[in-house]
Amino acid sequence: MDFLNTCFETTREVRSLALYSHLLPASVGVILGIYVYRLGSNRTVKSLFALFTALLAVWLLFDLVTWHSNNYFTIAAFWSVLDYINVLFYLVFLCFFIVLARQYRTIPWWILVVAVILAAPAFLVTFAGISVGDFDETYCEMSTNETLALYKLFVEVFSIVSVFSIGLLTVLTEWSKNKAHRNQILILTIPSMIFLGIFSGSEYLATLTNIYEITLYALFALPVFLAILTYSIVEQGTFGLRTSSYALAKLLFVIFAMVAGFSLVLTDDPYELGVTAVSTVVTAGFGILLLRSARREIKQREQIEQLAQGLERANDQLKVLDKMKSEFVSIASHQLRSPLTAIRGYSSMILEGSFGPVPEKAKDAVERISEASRFMASSVEDYLNVSRIQAGNMKYEYSDFNLKDLASRVADDTRQIAMKKGLLLTFKSDMSKTGIVHADIGKTRQIIDNLINNALKYTPKGSIAICVRDDAKLKKVYVEIQDTGIGMSERTIDNIFGKFKRADNANEINVTGTGLGLYIAKKMANEMKGDVTAHSDGEGKGSLFRITLPLLM
Repeated sequence: MDFLNTCFETTREVRSLALYSHLLPASVGVILGIYVYRLGSNRTVKSLFALFTALLAVWLLFDLVTWHSNNYFTIAAFWSVLDYINVLFYLVFLCFFIVLARQYRTIPWWILVVAVILAAPAFLVTFAGISVGDFDETYCEMSTNETLALYKLFVEVFSIVSVFSIGLLTVLTEWSKNKAHRNQILILTIPSMIFLGIFSGSEYLATLTNIYEITLYALFALPVFLAILTYSIVEQGTFGLRTSSYALAKLLFVIFAMVAGFSLVLTDDPYELGVTAVSTVVTAGFGILLLRSARREIKQREQIEQLAQGLERANDQLKVLDKMKSEFVSIASHQLRSPLTAIRGYSSMILEGSFGPVPEKAKDAVERISEASRFMASSVEDYLNVSRIQAGNMKYEYSDFNLKDLASRVADDTRQIAMKKGLLLTFKSDMSKTGIVHADIGKTRQIIDNLINNALKYTPKGSIAICVRDDAKLKKVYVEIQDTGIGMSERTIDNIFGKFKRADNANEINVTGTGLGLYIAKKMANEMKGDVTAHSDGEGKGSLFRITLPLLM
């Protein structure tokens, strides 16, 4: 057996490198697997990931034995199992990736069947004891089963191509639907394919060149791949972990420090000692930076959470205040309706002479009282309507009626007011259908009346044109009120339908108004499956308000 020991003595100069390249990724992999399994939210994906890291760690430890042992039989025993473990963790990683791509849904049964079928030949060859053959003392090499080597290559290529294909297909499928899931798959697909390719190709390259140290250097790609996985876990929420990035960063830093320190103690080659020392310093530097960054991130998250909680409490308080305000407005408005009705009724009777002749000096005062009470009653009604809308208590009594006839009657009722202001009010219709709609006739009249009165208020001179038309294809009917008044800017049009919103130049023409009429009109129209919109070419160029309702017939 002396010649065997002589062959294996040649590997001692790279044992420290083997120790460093194997222990570091094995430790990180095991810790990550345990970490994800204990704290992950999805049982299937975390179990597959933990199994993958466990198989990877076993392969690394078994391979480390083959590099460090001088006993032929020990090396042969461990080497024979490596090929089968290699096949297994490729297939397990493929299953893990499929579940991840399917957004954590259970892995399909047929994929499990394919995985078992692919793993079976390697299992039979390995445990039949024919995966490793005789030892060739001329080249100091063990003869391996060529059929198993080719089959293992097939499984590895199959897994790599599948990961890339599934990842690419998932990214393209999720491109416009789910950005977060797309990023998770994209950040794992390319690195996974590269790592698996390096891991697989290095063995065959080493066999072709007889430089087996290639596999040791290839293993340094594994910590990079695990670092990408760590980033995905922490930043992308790949496994749905319920913990902080600081805890994971600190844990990984401790692992790196322990393995690097352990390698320093066991290294006896000056060159390897220098490389290990430099890598340890670099690892420590980046580890400290990572920990500081993670700690700052935690503090920022805590501050954001505190601010969010404060905003939530403030929002709850605002909701309470808003509810109290609405209740106050509702109660106050109800209390004001009765005295206002009395004031309007008695002032009207006085002007009609029900209590005898009214002196001319008193007549003007009574007219002002009547007008003020009418405006105040209208304002109270607006406040009550807003309160009902916000509380969801606005009632609608639907019926079928002719919108053209309703608009015509409202126009006739307001024509006298327009004439007193020196304005021309016209009405026309352009109908292809009868103009029947299914809506609340009272609310619809209120909307039309509100928009016509607005036109009267903000049109100092000129005309107001009311037009009713329909669109049989769209099954819509429109009531348009076009005036030659003060017009509106684009900013005003964007805000005009908000509560208590008025045009910037409205006060120049009419100081009265609550800024609620258009808000109420739009809300009512929306509830009846319609809409109210505003259009204007600019200030001083008039306005067009359009009421839209569904056309029944």
